[in-house]
Amino acid sequence: MISLKNVVKKYEGKEVLKNLSVDFPDGKTTVILGPSGSGKSTLLRSLDLLVRPESGTISFSDISLDYAEPITKKKSFDIRKKTSMVFQNWNLFPNLTVLQNITTAPETVLKTPKKETEEHARQLLSQVGLGEYADRYPSQLSGGQQQRISICRALAMRPDYILLDEPTSALDPELETQVLLILEELSKMDQSMIIVTHNMQFARSVADKIVFVEDGNILFDGAPDEFFNHPTTRIKDFLSGITFDDSQLKK
Repeated sequence: MISLKNVVKKYEGKEVLKNLSVDFPDGKTTVILGPSGSGKSTLLRSLDLLVRPESGTISFSDISLDYAEPITKKKSFDIRKKTSMVFQNWNLFPNLTVLQNITTAPETVLKTPKKETEEHARQLLSQVGLGEYADRYPSQLSGGQQQRISICRALAMRPDYILLDEPTSALDPELETQVLLILEELSKMDQSMIIVTHNMQFARSVADKIVFVEDGNILFDGAPDEFFNHPTTRIKDFLSGITFDDSQLKK
């Protein structure tokens, strides 16, 4: 489990995360929801130190860190080995083949033997339906295919948790569906995932836990059924505000 306690993050003096505490269970999919600018991505990026809060602690089962204390390179490396991030834009290396994009980090960071990394990479590519694309370059792939490669790259590091920050926001609906189906399959395999998304249908189908963030505070932390079927007034307003309804059309 990842546990955050009393986390505070400020930008230009403004608190973006306000003494926030939350747990992310192992083997489960936690979906972080909330309006734009609520602190969702800041919260997610605090987990692998892409964002450094001013105070608070992060704890895994075997390692903990106080954000307010100096962080050694070893401690930073140990934390980041636990997680692997998938961004909105896939950020693949254009000069490397698909296979090389997946194997480079395990070989250079984890010092995994080349043969082992390539075997694992090919297994991952087959798993996401792209087994025949190993020798192609990113420019030869669609956006949906590139994002699936990014997911393979994250899995290649064998992290405890995969962190996904709006992984389909740059894709059209058809390509988005391809990626979401892959993530849904991973959730069924008990891969620990923490996902920031605006797709409520996906959140409802994949989440084991919902965390709703607004203005740097956690307003809900619990089961999807309670969130969607028994919402508070604020959550009901949020859901109605992002759900298209024919009755909202002007006649």
